[in-house]
Amino acid sequence: MISALRLSLDQGWDLVATSHEGYMLKLTPEHSDVSEFCRLYDRAMSSAFASDEDLSVAYSALALWRGRPCEGSEPRGQEHWISELVEQHRVLLNKTVQAFQERGRSDELTSILRVASKIHRQPVHPHSDTAVPAPAGWPSGGTHARESPVPPPLPAWPGVPVGPNCLPRDLQDFGGREREIDELHTLLSGEGPHSPSVVTLHGMGGVGKTAVAVRLAHLLARHYPDGQFFVSLDGFSSSCTASVSSALGVLLRQKGIPDDEISSSEEGRLAQWRTITAGQRLLVVLDDARDIEQVEPLIPPSRDSACIITSRIILNGIDGAHHTSLEVPDEDECLEMLSCMLDRRFESLDTQDARALIQQCANLPLALRLAAARISTRDFLDLRELSDRLAATSVFNELEVPGRSLIGRLITSFTSLEDFDHDRYLRLSLLPCPDLDETSVAAALGLSTDLVRCACRRFADRALLQRTRAGAYRVHPLLLHAAHLEAQKKITFDEQRRVIRAAFLHYKASNGLVGSSRVSPSPSPDGHVVLRTLTRSAELAARLDLQQEFIELCVAWEGMVSLVLDTRQQEVVWNLVRDARQQSAEAASQHHPGPPARGHVMNVARGRETELFRRSA
Repeated sequence: MISALRLSLDQGWDLVATSHEGYMLKLTPEHSDVSEFCRLYDRAMSSAFASDEDLSVAYSALALWRGRPCEGSEPRGQEHWISELVEQHRVLLNKTVQAFQERGRSDELTSILRVASKIHRQPVHPHSDTAVPAPAGWPSGGTHARESPVPPPLPAWPGVPVGPNCLPRDLQDFGGREREIDELHTLLSGEGPHSPSVVTLHGMGGVGKTAVAVRLAHLLARHYPDGQFFVSLDGFSSSCTASVSSALGVLLRQKGIPDDEISSSEEGRLAQWRTITAGQRLLVVLDDARDIEQVEPLIPPSRDSACIITSRIILNGIDGAHHTSLEVPDEDECLEMLSCMLDRRFESLDTQDARALIQQCANLPLALRLAAARISTRDFLDLRELSDRLAATSVFNELEVPGRSLIGRLITSFTSLEDFDHDRYLRLSLLPCPDLDETSVAAALGLSTDLVRCACRRFADRALLQRTRAGAYRVHPLLLHAAHLEAQKKITFDEQRRVIRAAFLHYKASNGLVGSSRVSPSPSPDGHVVLRTLTRSAELAARLDLQQEFIELCVAWEGMVSLVLDTRQQEVVWNLVRDARQQSAEAASQHHPGPPARGHVMNVARGRETELFRRSA
């Protein structure tokens, strides 16, 4: 059937395109009746109707009409545009009828007048000076509709091929992010009280910035009829970041400028870009920007144009821009995303398995999409099987898809740092406490608090840290895991041991203090933070031969452990102490005995453990 359709059309193989969703009819402006009418209308209205050629142009324009535009299915928000189009038909019809009357050829307009009565929903008078009178509120007397002040100029009508559309495809299984998209759509469509021409989307790698920007751009396309453009700047996703000159070249080509007419210099390309876009309504998406200098020259100069910029850093140096932080979505929104990706609604049991999978993916949209790809390709039969597999193995290994690397996307977030910040971030990521504060980081890294405060702010601006309160931060679990793997390759064993030992000493000394000096920057110790810190500390102690320091830390925290952890959690902690004691004793017997002071501490730890078990029983 499609083959027959293609054969019946001129250039049919280009007009009917095949996609994974089916078939799409790709129309150029000359194939659209609306575009052709607008072209002929402008030509006819600029003529004096003095020749047969002028009459032929007007007749051809009116003959394109078969009825009222979008009859019975007028798209919401486009009523003004449709009214303006109908008014252009009325103005041209009156002028044409009058010209044909003067030549005694009114009978040639019979078919056109019959259609006109349907369009304007009233009888048409071919022998009067005005075939169709102007509706209330519209100027009469043959005023050029395009120059009429009522209604005001409006965005392009959907379906009218106008400027080039160079946007990537919009994901059909996109879900979530309604709040952010609605807010930005209101701003960029001119519906809000303050309409900025530039918006930025910033957030950590894999949070879905590009998907949101592309979805938003497709929704806004009709408001920017002179063209919608997309440029990937490769600020973080590639080792070769796009230069301003190369990005300008992409934009000029998308605008239709031949290669041989594009200037070879950056200054010449910038002048061309600003010249050809002046006064136009363009929408430009600049994806994965590295810094402000990379995007400032690319922003369209016209006040009627708009620009959407995505980046992993906060580009708050762009004057007049609206900045939106795209955070990791909550579990309910992730459930909606996963449901759309898998194209199914979850039943009660499925919902439990889906939530377990979401937790294993740490709510990161990119991880969810890769998980959905594994399920949809039947690598795993159901949600539970994949969730159990992720719990037992590495998320990075199980969610590795050809051409899309989860760990690769995350690692580029901190490998792009300056060398000194890169080293500091890897050392920071080693700390066992999930809640970081500037004082504990400074103590572990051996730096001043002022240096650490500035570094943490830079990390937060790059979405490498999430601010939880003044001076306190948290790292996304998958980003933290990626940094751990990188730290083990880049930081020597002795340096890792020094950092963790300094952290243990600080945690031990700060126990019981208030404010930012304590291990948990919350006003009161949080049970999850305490248990997570001790569990991770035990893992590091076993790997770095710091079992004795870990035991001393647990002894110092005995009161807090009894206060904030339940009986089962306390048992977990003291089992960790017992294992560390056994590991330390085995190491001592194989290599060298510890000093007498260590034996005293071991006895204290053994006594604390025995007493705790007695009380728990």
